[in-house]
Amino acid sequence: MSHFQIITDKIKTKLSTWKATSLSIMGRVQLVKSIIHGMLVYSFHVYLWPRRLLRSLGTWIKIFIWSGDVLTRKVCTVPWKILCRPWSEGGLDIKSMRCINDASMLKLAWDLFSSNSQWAVLFKSHFFSHGQPIRYFVKSSVWHGVKNHISTILQNTLWIVGTGDRINLWTDNWLREPLVNLFNIDPFFHSSFSGKVSEVIDNGNWNLPSSLLVPEVTSRLASITLPQE
Repeated sequence: MSHFQIITDKIKTKLSTWKATSLSIMGRVQLVKSIIHGMLVYSFHVYLWPRRLLRSLGTWIKIFIWSGDVLTRKVCTVPWKILCRPWSEGGLDIKSMRCINDASMLKLAWDLFSSNSQWAVLFKSHFFSHGQPIRYFVKSSVWHGVKNHISTILQNTLWIVGTGDRINLWTDNWLREPLVNLFNIDPFFHSSFSGKVSEVIDNGNWNLPSSLLVPEVTSRLASITLPQE
């Protein structure tokens, strides 16, 4: 918390020292986007910030853009939500602090799943079991922000099969829905399923056990092209 507070205080000081009353609103918007967002980008890509501090940052930025002075409030003639809309919708394309932080955490969660870099391998060894995120509490300043987006990643990603040696046959989404969901298997047992898709591929053809050859599975297998080499 102290780390975030230091950055927040620096931003308020920066906004307070700028004499931007002579600038147009567009000039103030550019200052916020180029400097204030730049001061936050690294921390936002690593940590989930406390909502209280994000609200404070949003309030200071709003006051600064409207009045040019973070310590001087001014009557707003246009709702703030309209100003935050994209250019194409008539706004100034100002992203809220919470949206930027959440989007950055979502990207970090995606990088964790899709990367084989050292940090990703380390995280998976600490916070995943049999390819699934752990359900018990682990003290971590980074995992706290990442775990909130794991379900979003799992629900909106689909494996391209290829050789299948990296894909969990049961729990990964390679059939537009994991097999554990198709067969209504209790989540308590998911961690015990460790087979790979490569184990049911033989010379470029499917070789699934007969217990899995139900219509819902076979119809989806027909849409997957396996490499011949």
